[in-house]
Amino acid sequence: MKKSKLSNALAAFACMGSLCLSAGAQDASTSNALRIGSGPQGKVYELLVRDMQAVCGAEVPIVNVSSIGGIPNLMMLSASQADLGIVQLDTLREMGRDGDENIQTLQAVMPLHINLLHVLALRDGSKVGEARVGETKVPFSGDLRVIKKFSELKGAKVAVVGSTMLLGQKLNTQWKLGMDLRVAESDDDALKMLKDNKVQAIFTDGGWPLPSIARHKTDSGLVLVEYDEPVQAPFSIVKRNYQNLSAFNVPFLGSPNVLVTRPFKPNGDMGKRVAALQSCLLKHLEELQEGRFHAAWKEIKNPQDTLGVPRFTRIESPKKNANAK
Repeated sequence: MKKSKLSNALAAFACMGSLCLSAGAQDASTSNALRIGSGPQGKVYELLVRDMQAVCGAEVPIVNVSSIGGIPNLMMLSASQADLGIVQLDTLREMGRDGDENIQTLQAVMPLHINLLHVLALRDGSKVGEARVGETKVPFSGDLRVIKKFSELKGAKVAVVGSTMLLGQKLNTQWKLGMDLRVAESDDDALKMLKDNKVQAIFTDGGWPLPSIARHKTDSGLVLVEYDEPVQAPFSIVKRNYQNLSAFNVPFLGSPNVLVTRPFKPNGDMGKRVAALQSCLLKHLEELQEGRFHAAWKEIKNPQDTLGVPRFTRIESPKKNANAK
């Protein structure tokens, strides 16, 4: 991806994310707590941090720093406004590749679940090319565009939520789709744009099941668009169901997530806290996967595999010889 496109994405996040980059971080100023950049309230990143608080909060204090998603989390980490954060692997690589040394030096605490690109459209299609006289639509003008597969988005207007702005730009360039990507401040904002016929599709991402998708009813008029383009690592095709939308075995574009930390000195105070959280999560992973926690924990197969990201490891201090004088 060209730097100009990434710069445009970051500029948009700077405007949209000013709250999470200032007020959110200030609220999380507890001196002995780890500040973890998560996501919007009620989405999977935020729910996972809640689970961390429930299971490990007694061992290491944790503060949930809400944000729009992975890109603002990286920006907060770079600006020392968060200590850890959740981010998609492709986003981490893309932003590190473009030169932010603070992002390049981040370390992985452990791998997490796979984020799915959820693409929503109207089941009966959207009107395109309607004629207008002033602000008034001309009756019976325009065509109905029905989108069922990702490859059918060519030339479409798409509302992008959170980190799908960066992913959407990448896919747009890769598959030469010519999509008109329009930033939405939230899932609700994107849904309004779709129903107002300002866009023909929505991009939003998160682990399965994603609450902002699972909330819609069968009669909502919405349909999940199938991803039908080829994939390369770190992406994969993941099939999932949303019974509420009568969607079964739908292929999604998936990208793994990583919990990352700033490169604290392993034996410093912050390094010891990160090590305590890492140890706690590993110790309680079975409980997180089998207990009453979010289903995304079950997707972690090898917690030691940090997907090529340097792993945070605490260096144990050598024990003193009791017989030494």
